[in-house]
Amino acid sequence: MTRLRSDASARQALGLEAMASCFQGLIPAALFTCSKDGTPNAAYLSHVDYVDSTHVALSFQFFNKSKRNIAENPQALVRLIDPDTSQGWRLKLRYVRSETEGPVFERMALRIEAIASYSGLKGIFKLLAADIYEVLAVEAVEDEAAMEVTTQRRSACVDPVFTMQALQDLSTRIHRADSLERLLDSILEGLEASFGFEHSMILVSTIEEGTYVTIASRGYPEMGVGAEARLGEGIIGMVAEARKPIRISGLIRQMLYALAVQKRAHEQGIVASQRIPLPGLAQPDSQLGIPLLVRGELVGVLCIESTHPYRFHEEDKTTIELLGSYLAIAIQNMQLQERSAADAAAQEGAAISQPAAKRAEPAAKAERELAYYAGEECILVDGEYLIRSMPAKILWRLLRLRTGEGRAEFTNRELRLDKSLKLPEWKDNLETRLLLLRRRLDQKCPDIRIVPRGRGRFGLELGCNVALVERP
Repeated sequence: MTRLRSDASARQALGLEAMASCFQGLIPAALFTCSKDGTPNAAYLSHVDYVDSTHVALSFQFFNKSKRNIAENPQALVRLIDPDTSQGWRLKLRYVRSETEGPVFERMALRIEAIASYSGLKGIFKLLAADIYEVLAVEAVEDEAAMEVTTQRRSACVDPVFTMQALQDLSTRIHRADSLERLLDSILEGLEASFGFEHSMILVSTIEEGTYVTIASRGYPEMGVGAEARLGEGIIGMVAEARKPIRISGLIRQMLYALAVQKRAHEQGIVASQRIPLPGLAQPDSQLGIPLLVRGELVGVLCIESTHPYRFHEEDKTTIELLGSYLAIAIQNMQLQERSAADAAAQEGAAISQPAAKRAEPAAKAERELAYYAGEECILVDGEYLIRSMPAKILWRLLRLRTGEGRAEFTNRELRLDKSLKLPEWKDNLETRLLLLRRRLDQKCPDIRIVPRGRGRFGLELGCNVALVERP
């Protein structure tokens, strides 16, 4: 109890900066207002945002009694509870202004939109304004200072994780990578080994505008390679759309709030779009999305998840943005390096320029039916979805050449020159698409394999008979 009161006194002296854990939305805050005639009102808040050492922001989403009271009497009181110590705090506030643009509003709006998109309420459940309040006083709630501290204190999760040593270890792993595949795996391995992030995924842009596909993942029962996210959907789509990091703590509780709003919207006759399933973990409690940007170009999105409610920290924001830029540069450089090496190998004659001799097929143990649906640009294996878009077109072209001409080896260069594929003239990301295709085959159809043969060369190996069916 003595230590708790000592902590409370120290925080009270330091001000809002020492109360970061209180502003994560892990425990609902209570807002107390009073009308001009003295009638009090209490309401629960999903979040109180830290602005600076003397200001906080409250989200304004609905016209309600609290808003009317503030218009009449600009004084308010907010009660917060520290999720780590159970220490209660009272913030005496004075309303200053409402903001509908700027960094504070954008940060709050992004978080709300990301949560809303999970329940199909994007564009409906949204922030109307960020109400800025001056903090006149910070007081410890004495009756809660004596509460027993939880025995499961999150000491392992509340300490900042972006240390210089961890960043150096990740950098070393990245510099050792000699291929795009190894680089992506090294990034995710390093995030777990150096920072303790056990669940993560990297998505890259596809030829289809506004669609991002999972190219590498770690910590999930299934690799999830090929899973897609669309612009504006969930935290990944919101990060891609805004090109800014999004950090959500206490996601499960905030999802319950969003679903309650969804029910209210249905009761009012507002029809929401189909709910988008949470990616990765079935019930993540914290999510962090980082845009991978190079000179304004979005290379992809890194998403990290955790079952701990307070895994990602306010003080790490600058490091997070720098980390995203560093990873984006590493990925883009490797893509360019692999393309240059493949082109150089082709020009030097190291890659095959003529059709290879027909190879004797191994004794097949089974037959697989591969159906290509031209309208949807997707391939199904024995009736189950395999892959779509450009990787599907590439695989179908390779299979047709393999079965029709008996070719077993190919080059990246010939794919780039193949007019039937209609690859973009610039930034075709062919090496990335081949990696995605190879990993997807390993996961869903190991009888068909794409095997690297060297820079810019690969083989298509069949461990089964294939029946190719083309459908509209």
